[in-house]
Amino acid sequence: MLSIALFGSPEMLDDPPTWRPFDHPVIAERSFTAFTRPIRTLSIVSDVPQRVVKITLDEGDLVPGRPDEMIAVAYLDSTVEKELLRGSMIALEIAQNEAVKSQLLVEQARVAAQIALREQKRIQDLHNEGNATESDLDRVNLEEQQARTTLEVAKSTKLDAQSAVKAAEIEVAVIEARIDRLILKAPGGWRVEQRLVEPGAGVAPGATLLVIADLSAFEIEVPMAEDEIRALATTPLRMRRVADDAELNGTITFVGAIPDPRTLRRRVVIRIPAEELTLEPPETGGGLEVQTVLEVADRSGGVRIPRRFLSQRLEQWLVKTQEGKTYVVTPVRFDDSAWIVLPGELPGGAVLVEP
Repeated sequence: MLSIALFGSPEMLDDPPTWRPFDHPVIAERSFTAFTRPIRTLSIVSDVPQRVVKITLDEGDLVPGRPDEMIAVAYLDSTVEKELLRGSMIALEIAQNEAVKSQLLVEQARVAAQIALREQKRIQDLHNEGNATESDLDRVNLEEQQARTTLEVAKSTKLDAQSAVKAAEIEVAVIEARIDRLILKAPGGWRVEQRLVEPGAGVAPGATLLVIADLSAFEIEVPMAEDEIRALATTPLRMRRVADDAELNGTITFVGAIPDPRTLRRRVVIRIPAEELTLEPPETGGGLEVQTVLEVADRSGGVRIPRRFLSQRLEQWLVKTQEGKTYVVTPVRFDDSAWIVLPGELPGGAVLVEP
């Protein structure tokens, strides 16, 4: 909600001999009212159809642990998955045993191939000396070839066994991931705002079990116009809690780029640390009414001019510059120290003197 205070920003004047009206623009106080909300909320949702087994927290409880830890807060039924995991672990153990046996077969085949190669070389030397027949040479050549073939088969069997181990490991990892999906976790330090199911209830994919909130800080959202957003760069934003008039300090964390299509205002989000709020039970920090005040140069372009720099001719109000020129201005109202006037054609750098 937006409200605008009356024109003017009264100040004490020391009767200077000259006056620069555009150094004293009319200030409008824009007041906005908003309600605090936690900086973050999270819905704990099931992405599988399953039965709820256990929920560890009730509404109002804090999730144990540090904010950078994910703590289990709800458990879904994983009986079938645990049995599948047990079977997969057995299959993995069998595959690992087969891999060990295939390794031993490779070593055995390698030794046999080395022996066959040495025997082939020995018979070849004897044959060259005429001490071995062609039949002996053919026999050792065949045996050496068979030994090499057996070694290659053993190596291929070893690769198959290693692939079977990897497949079994993947199967175990998949089932463990499925079990992990049935354990729903939340960041430590957050507060449970809603508990929507109880143990024994069945949940569908997308069903929310818990809603939790981060109460380490709060924020308000204020819709602001373009001139108000520009003023944020140079003017401090004052905030107070409406209930007890306590002043608050906050930080602007976000200024939206997309204006509301109806109001043309943009979102400005202001974060308030929880330490800024003095809370009495059962207050939690959310839903507190906060008023923010921002001083913005008035859109009318009005300036403040002390009465002694103004003169009147018939119905016209006049001011005189150091150059001796006279300009018509339009008075709007008088506050406790000066007139609020619309400057009309008065130059922006004009320096006024008394008429």
